[in-house]
This record gives sequence, structure tokens and C-alpha cells, in this order.
Amino acid sequence: MSDTLVNLTIKDGLATVELNRPHRKNAIIGPMMDELAAAVTVASEDPTVRAVLLCGSEGAFCSGIDLKEVNVEPRPEWLSTQPQSLRDAHVALAKCPHPIIVAMERFAINGGAAFALAGDIVIAGDDDFIQVGEVKLGMLAPNNLAWLSARYSPATVLQIVLTGDRIYGKRMVELGLAYESVSSDQVLARATELAAQIAGYPEGAAAGLKKAVLALADLDDVDAWFQKVGVPTAAKMPTKLMK
Repeated sequence: MSDTLVNLTIKDGLATVELNRPHRKNAIIGPMMDELAAAVTVASEDPTVRAVLLCGSEGAFCSGIDLKEVNVEPRPEWLSTQPQSLRDAHVALAKCPHPIIVAMERFAINGGAAFALAGDIVIAGDDDFIQVGEVKLGMLAPNNLAWLSARYSPATVLQIVLTGDRIYGKRMVELGLAYESVSSDQVLARATELAAQIAGYPEGAAAGLKKAVLALADLDDVDAWFQKVGVPTAAKMPTKLMK
């Protein structure tokens, strides 16, 4: 198993960013977030890149915060900086000038859902689900709220965050959370196909359209947007609820 927590490959204009903790269903820990931010920044700054594919290794997208690692004794050194690492990763995704296509395989839960929602285009599986379930844990979901509020109507956001229910692929399409729902074993292939298609468009076309849309929606000031939503400090994030 690779020691790299996030794999980055760049070929033919497509940057593939892969979360790589398969033994924990790509659950979130601070060091993985640091590597994610770094990988996305590299892809953003590479002049040959025209699209980004975000996926998880070995058939799962992301199961949320890794509660086992968070609660291990002694506490990991990175725990105190994990909220900042999370924010840095999300800001890097939000600042990425290239279209981000997400291959949402199996599940994207709570903190993992936020990374699926970061995609400009999401491909989901018919039997796969997204879940923003923080309400069931008695906590807010700042990164999920940041992406949801930026992209969807208040009515849709409230349906998602107040129920905390699993939302499967076809329902994701109905809500506008996903572009397509396909057979669960075809998610990565279809997302890769679509990402490669977009990467093959004339240089600057897709990035220019993305920039224009964000500017028209007053979402081009990423730092201000995430500051508005806010991210809890470590002291405000009880470890037993961090997922």
C-alpha cells in the first residue's frame, strides 16, 4: 500500500486527484487534507491541466472524518490543526480554476460529502449515496453548508441538512446534486470519460466559463465566502462528534 495519502497524476490535460486511504474507506485525517490541498494546488497551477477528476481509491469516495484515528491515545499531533487542514483543502478546491469532476463511488458521508459537493460536475452510482448527517450528531456542517449554499437554493439545502438522510444517485440527479447516476460499477469510468472530454476542449474554454459563472454568482472571492460560513476551531469540535 502506498504511503501517499493523495495520489496525483496528470496526463493529456487531465489531473486525477485520488484520496488514498482505502483501508479506512478514504476517511479524513489532517495529513490527508494537507496532501489534498497540495495536490489540488499543483493541478491548479499546471498550465497543461484543463480538468480535474476527484475520486477515492478502491471503489469508495470518502466515509467522513476518521473517528478511530481522532480518538486514538495518545492523540495524534495533527489533531489540533485538522480544522485548518480541512479548510485549506476546501479553499484549494474552491480556488481551482479548472472544472472539477467528482466520481462519487459508494458513499460520501458528512465531511466526505463536502468534498463531493465541491465538484462542479458529480457522477454518482444508482446504489451510492451522499449524506449530510451532522444534524443527527447535534453539530453544524460548515463545509457542507459552504458548498450547498453556494450552489443550491435554500429550500434544497434545508431538505438535505435538516433530514440528514442518505440521498441515492437518482435522487441526487433530481435535486441537482449530480449530473448523472449510472450503474455503481461504472461511476469511475463515466466520470473519467467526462473529465477527459472536458480536458480535450480548446485551451481556456472550460476554465473561462467556470470563472464567468462564479463571478456572476458573486462567488469569486473564495476566502471571503469561507470566512462568512466559518469553520469551527478544534476547541469547538468535540472529538466524539467529529464526522
